[in-house]
Amino acid sequence: MVVDLDLPDPTVLIKLHGTFMIIAWILFASVGSTVARYFKKTWVAEQYFGGEAWFLYHRVYMFFTWLLTCCGFIIIFIDMDAWQDHAHAIVGLIAFILCLLQPIFGAISPPENVRKIFRLVHVVSGHLSYILSMTNMFLAMGLSSAQLPNEMYGLFGAAVVLHFLANLAFNVLEYMSAQRGTPTDPTKDASFSRWRKTTLMAQMIGQLAFTIALVALLWS
Repeated sequence: MVVDLDLPDPTVLIKLHGTFMIIAWILFASVGSTVARYFKKTWVAEQYFGGEAWFLYHRVYMFFTWLLTCCGFIIIFIDMDAWQDHAHAIVGLIAFILCLLQPIFGAISPPENVRKIFRLVHVVSGHLSYILSMTNMFLAMGLSSAQLPNEMYGLFGAAVVLHFLANLAFNVLEYMSAQRGTPTDPTKDASFSRWRKTTLMAQMIGQLAFTIALVALLWS
């Protein structure tokens, strides 16, 4: 989020900062948001700790997103000498604040008449923090102190495209499921759930591959 521009070479802390942010947002946030958006009618027969399966998966993925983001933010403040007033720092601070508030928005259980508003705030702030975080990674590659290889632009772009294509596929499957109608048996998953699971697995493998490649380039 914030990088010391006076350093001639990236420090270990700067690389750790970048590593944590890549893992958090390329992998965990991407998959966590997908599960929350498209899998509420999948794994309906499975219950964990008294809750639906999709909710547990979503919370696990987003917990690691939150944890890694907080760690990355703390690490870069340990490394820096003073606040750097540039786009990467400003966008990163906004994204961090939104990410920090997400568990609060998700955990609050307000009265029924305002519950939809809180859910909307949770969803909008979540998408906004993802967009800002991804944008900030592109901004980080423009920092001279980061000394990142140009190949990272292509990998970041490909990871974003993969996330977009996966969401496009899920929307198509959601439309096809709606056309087929709701199953009469409430214990059965919605139509095309197997395709949704397969698409999710492909997305996870792809995002993991991009994450590993980006981290490897960062440390090379």
